[in-house]
Amino acid sequence: MCGIFFCKILDDAGCGPANLDVLFSSSLEKMRYRGEDNVAVRKINGLYFGHSRLAINGLNPGSNQPVVTDDYALIFNGEYYNYKENYAHKGSDTLALFDHLLEKPNAHSSVNGPYAYAWYDIKNGKVVFRRDVFGEKPLYYYKDANIFLVSSTLKSILFFVKGIGGRVQLNIDALRCDYVLNGFIREPETVWQGIYEIPPNHSLVLNGIDISLKKESFSFPSDLGPVVAESYLKYSLITRDVDAALLLSSGVDSSYLLVKSIEAGAGLSLVTYGGGDGDGEVSEVENNLSFIDLKEAGCEFSPLQKVSEGHPGFISEEIAFYAGVMEQPTSDGLQVHRILQHLKSEFPHLKVVYSGLGGDEIFGGYPSFKNYQLINILASIPNSFLLVPKMRRFLEGRKILGEWGVMAYYFLYRADSCFVKKEHKDTLRESYRRFKKGVYESVPSELMERYKGCSSMQLKLLETFDYCKNQLLRDMDNISMHHGVEARVPLLNPHLIMQPVDNKKGLKEYVEARAKISFGKKKGFSILDHDCLEIYKNSLSSNQEVLNAVFGEKVCNINCLLDIGAMRKFSFIAEWLKVNVAVCEVDGETLVAR
Repeated sequence: MCGIFFCKILDDAGCGPANLDVLFSSSLEKMRYRGEDNVAVRKINGLYFGHSRLAINGLNPGSNQPVVTDDYALIFNGEYYNYKENYAHKGSDTLALFDHLLEKPNAHSSVNGPYAYAWYDIKNGKVVFRRDVFGEKPLYYYKDANIFLVSSTLKSILFFVKGIGGRVQLNIDALRCDYVLNGFIREPETVWQGIYEIPPNHSLVLNGIDISLKKESFSFPSDLGPVVAESYLKYSLITRDVDAALLLSSGVDSSYLLVKSIEAGAGLSLVTYGGGDGDGEVSEVENNLSFIDLKEAGCEFSPLQKVSEGHPGFISEEIAFYAGVMEQPTSDGLQVHRILQHLKSEFPHLKVVYSGLGGDEIFGGYPSFKNYQLINILASIPNSFLLVPKMRRFLEGRKILGEWGVMAYYFLYRADSCFVKKEHKDTLRESYRRFKKGVYESVPSELMERYKGCSSMQLKLLETFDYCKNQLLRDMDNISMHHGVEARVPLLNPHLIMQPVDNKKGLKEYVEARAKISFGKKKGFSILDHDCLEIYKNSLSSNQEVLNAVFGEKVCNINCLLDIGAMRKFSFIAEWLKVNVAVCEVDGETLVAR
């Protein structure tokens, strides 16, 4: 929805000759793409508060930020879906959140919606930075002897640090441990040394010069869960003062959102992507929609198609451009970028887009849920890889990690099988340690204890607070904000977290009882790797020197990367390094932010 930026100067002398007021404003401009409706700065008691607004609720200047009174100040990135229910007299969710924090500063879990905000108690001199339970909205922080920064973007932090003569080094350890195996960087670390992400469901408290990180409790009322979950879903679909679209496929999740949006009278535009070989996706969706009176439902359907995308030259240029968009490297997400790019070209004034992200995690739609019991049985059979070759990674991985259970299974399932081998054992062990640390930091403690004996619910928590948090949500936020739209994911609903894993059976039954919809395998939402093999090879060859410097000579050897997914992953990081990293001029060796 927006971007927030905060700065506290710890040592003026250490900041050199820079004009800090100008530097802060210029750094804030680096996140203008997150919201161009209003960009503003307030300096209060020497503290800088900056905000970039994408106006979605309360389209009036009175809802611009920072919101400041004599006693408090607020900068907010996110959504308070049920604000009209709780604060009907307020002109926007931002103003409602301000009053909510006045009344209940510690009851953040009663706010339905994703959020990252800074709340300044002016009289007490305390600033609290808080992030939602799933980590839908990013919130990074950096501290050295001279400055303390908190930001929605890495770009603003990097610009400010360089502006006072500092430098930020590439986090090679995170790339070697996380990216090699999973194609993303695990929170709380980022791709840059010294810049961290506030974990989900945490508060970072600045009190004078003291900084502390606190994991919050989160309320999961089992008796009211279904009622609150339904309210969350409804308000996420209707609470907005701008037009919105639903990314519709023939899959279960978006079809369910379609039915719920019609029932709520949300009036969404319906958009299906059909580029490349995705034409079949459009025809399947059109067939489903033929049974729905779209005019009566207040919906309009638009297929997005572009025939040039399969051309190698186009894809190569697209990957290079995508590398410049992403703040952190990722092995996925290019297709989301492609879809939203087309969406904005068709509907330039669109500000909100809905997707079914979260359904696979909450309701167990991934193969990782279905395969656990079988793989667990096969893991007890010596040499089972002779019968099932894919078991090799689990058997080898179990030996290297020295343990077996749901966490080890999930970690190995999500890891790149090219690197689950003895020669990479140190990397595998360190990555597993970081994975477990990140999960225990992120998952609400109440849930870890409640579901310690249930493998399906444990897998839900792992999928949600590892893969979804570290890749899907981060990529979706980064990409959607680049295109000037807010991405909403109603199925990633904290009040559904205790919903039993049923492979989406309940969602299917709900949709089928209300609409003649046939569920198909999504065709238009995947990168066509078979068209890109030569592009990946060329990228790896031309960037071999920097890849070797970051990952070591053996890791990115084209001859060793037999899996095309692995080649794509390293091709993407190669292009990202080219755009975002430079060799330090001082020593001619250290890799730093460009």
